[in-house]
Amino acid sequence: MSRVVLIKANKGGVGKSWITLQLAHKAALDGSKVIIITSDSQNNILDFSGNGSLTPLGLDEWLKSGNGGFTELRKNLYYIPFHSAVLPEELEVRFESFINVLKGEFDYIFIDSTPVLNLDKKFIDLADEVVIPTFLDQVTLGSIITLMEQISPKSKVKAIIPNRTGRTKLEKEYYSLLKEIISYAPSIFLSVPIKQSSFISRAIDEGKTIWEYRTKEAKALQELFLQVLEVL
Repeated sequence: MSRVVLIKANKGGVGKSWITLQLAHKAALDGSKVIIITSDSQNNILDFSGNGSLTPLGLDEWLKSGNGGFTELRKNLYYIPFHSAVLPEELEVRFESFINVLKGEFDYIFIDSTPVLNLDKKFIDLADEVVIPTFLDQVTLGSIITLMEQISPKSKVKAIIPNRTGRTKLEKEYYSLLKEIISYAPSIFLSVPIKQSSFISRAIDEGKTIWEYRTKEAKALQELFLQVLEVL
């Protein structure tokens, strides 16, 4: 049965696209046929995967004509970019049908979602599971509360991943606060924070995922993402 996994944040810059790629690549490595679609016109996933020179047709073309393309990022892992700043309302109504078509082709559909489009609510409605990346600060924690109020049923939220963190006392306090915020829902997995590191920067520069390294830093991150995948 095909699963739709939404990677969702109401605040930009939290590493949503990078996290999406790591989760999707591991699912593909495990033998599933996986596709990532995005509503982010920056299409950072192409760069993060070492495919930045490609300019394939995107989600907007698929919805307009029913004819786009899949970019193969890795074996069993495909990507549909997005090229428009906005999507006309008449095309939004076609999105659910498009997802149903993808379900016939892929085991996992990962959605790298940005909140600037009206498609955002449709993403939430169609998702089977939701993963929320976050900073450990007051503004972003507030946005998590707002986001979780938008998601129904709440059981769709499977994991929260603090990302790009430092080692400050204040961040530790916000991590404890985040634990309290989600304590009513013990089924939500709260990962240990992903700290900013030179290893992640190098992997991005080299266009590789964490699964393509065997270093100590890579293995620590791999363990974290395996825990997230276990709850999806």
